[in-house]
Amino acid sequence: MAGERQAGRLPHKLEFAATQLAVWMGLYGAYLMLRSIAIENVDDAFVHAAQLIHFEGAIGLLHEASVQDAVASVDALRVFFDLYYMLAFGPFLLLTLVWLGLRHRAAYRELRTAMLASLALASVFFVLYPTAPPRLVHELGIADTGLSGHDTSSFAGIHFDPYAAMPSMHVGWSLLVALVGIRFLRRRWQRLLLALHPLLMTLAVTTTGNHYFVDALAGMTVALVGYTLVSCRTVRLVFGQRLAQALRIGAQRCPAVPLRNAWHN
Repeated sequence: MAGERQAGRLPHKLEFAATQLAVWMGLYGAYLMLRSIAIENVDDAFVHAAQLIHFEGAIGLLHEASVQDAVASVDALRVFFDLYYMLAFGPFLLLTLVWLGLRHRAAYRELRTAMLASLALASVFFVLYPTAPPRLVHELGIADTGLSGHDTSSFAGIHFDPYAAMPSMHVGWSLLVALVGIRFLRRRWQRLLLALHPLLMTLAVTTTGNHYFVDALAGMTVALVGYTLVSCRTVRLVFGQRLAQALRIGAQRCPAVPLRNAWHN
């Protein structure tokens, strides 16, 4: 009987994996195509970068160069943050999504939907407010840490956009991973490391010259707005209980209650 149940689960898991892969490939591909529009706005990207630099200077936040210099003075730290930037985003995100998809399906849906919602919000900025990263603004004296080839590379024939500095979704998505994933870690040291993940990613994107501090703050804000917009409580309040159940967002954390009582829960 146990063997039959396991055999029955396998096609369901494969179907779920195939469906989710199609969702990610389709929506992320559409996002890349949309973001590629900003590649044409080179002049605007540097004008917007100058605006952010002026803003950071006015509020005392323009310290990206000094942070990079401090980290670069210690070889081990420089290598750590270079690797953190590359490995703690894409590969770590993938592993987290697979882990949640296999072990905590409702949390996977919650994280996936929040990530896609925040990406949709960020895409508005990428198109309307393209921004050159610090490493391309030579007046700042911030070094390119060997990622220049990324500016001319592509995915499925779609060129990456080097002017999508604002907001930083490296930081925004790292915050979402921490918010959702930390609930399912049993050991204190694991929860501590995941709680530090957004901060470490902020330092990584700064020391590699890819983002301004204000980009990181904007990324966190966009992520939190996206997370709130697709939370089951918000969906239920705005669209009703049936849609919330159909999306199956956060089902374990947000049990169904009558709509009239939702504000009191």
